[in-house]
Amino acid sequence: MAPRLRGKGEPAPEYDMEDGDDDLFADNVDEEVAHEGTSKRQKLGSQKMRSAECDDLSTDEEYLDLPDSDGEGEVTMRFRSFMPKDLSNPVFKVGMVFPSVEVLRKTITEYSLKNRVEIKMPRNDRTRIGTNCAEGCPWKLYASHDSRAKGFMVKTYQGEHNCQKKWVLKRCTSKWLADKYIEVFRSDDKLSLSNFAKVVQREWNLTPSRSKLARARRIALKKVHGDEEEQYNHLWDYGQELRRSNPSTSFYLKVVDNVFSTCYFSLDACKRGFLSACRPFICLDGYHMKTKTGGILLTTVGIDPNDCIYPIAVAVVEVECKASCYLTMFTK
Repeated sequence: MAPRLRGKGEPAPEYDMEDGDDDLFADNVDEEVAHEGTSKRQKLGSQKMRSAECDDLSTDEEYLDLPDSDGEGEVTMRFRSFMPKDLSNPVFKVGMVFPSVEVLRKTITEYSLKNRVEIKMPRNDRTRIGTNCAEGCPWKLYASHDSRAKGFMVKTYQGEHNCQKKWVLKRCTSKWLADKYIEVFRSDDKLSLSNFAKVVQREWNLTPSRSKLARARRIALKKVHGDEEEQYNHLWDYGQELRRSNPSTSFYLKVVDNVFSTCYFSLDACKRGFLSACRPFICLDGYHMKTKTGGILLTTVGIDPNDCIYPIAVAVVEVECKASCYLTMFTK
């Protein structure tokens, strides 16, 4: 008899177990194979679940994952590290980690000036920093060194302000202005104070005093050009390098009571070039150096075959007189 097909929507029949049906499973199914296959499927499923959980974790470097206090290696805390790009628009959060106390102080200064609020630091040392705003303002921040994060961590932060904006901020110092605009002075070291004040007014809406702007420009130019007085200590090394790289070079340095007085040098290549190719007459020229130490820069020049100025010797003297001119013109 042909088997009867179940109609559409008809429920599956419930078969009653008859005697001897239990032996069908034992005769046709290998229990060890079934058990091994089940374990493999479970293991594969657990591996997929672990990989999915790893994919859900953020791999961004700005988050720092720390183990728990028991040291078992389980990730239980995730702190956000402060990045250098965040300095342009500082935003504080509880759990934010700063690499050092100096970076945290600099960030607080940037926040104070950008939001035009006067931030005070009643607690400010190497292990903790506590700040607050004006009297009656709820804004406050407390950070201390954390051994787990190996940096300064923000423990308490209240970011709401109800105080008025300030026009004059104490954190707008000459050192901060110098660090902020050092590249401006590097590209234009002749920037006047009036133009400098306009730049600060346009970018920060601040009006520092003229004396503060002058100090800031002086600090920035010192970083760009270096310390003038410190550079005089390298003259002996400079002369030795000239004699090593260009033998027969003339270099004379006069010191009075350990203070620089005069200096003369003439490169051997310039002397040989003048004697072999230039016209047989020389000229003397001088320039008043507009530096902190002052002095006169004297140069002996000739005329090359292209009717261009050809340097022969250079001297730095205190005043322009006959003795200094003879030094520049007749020293070999």
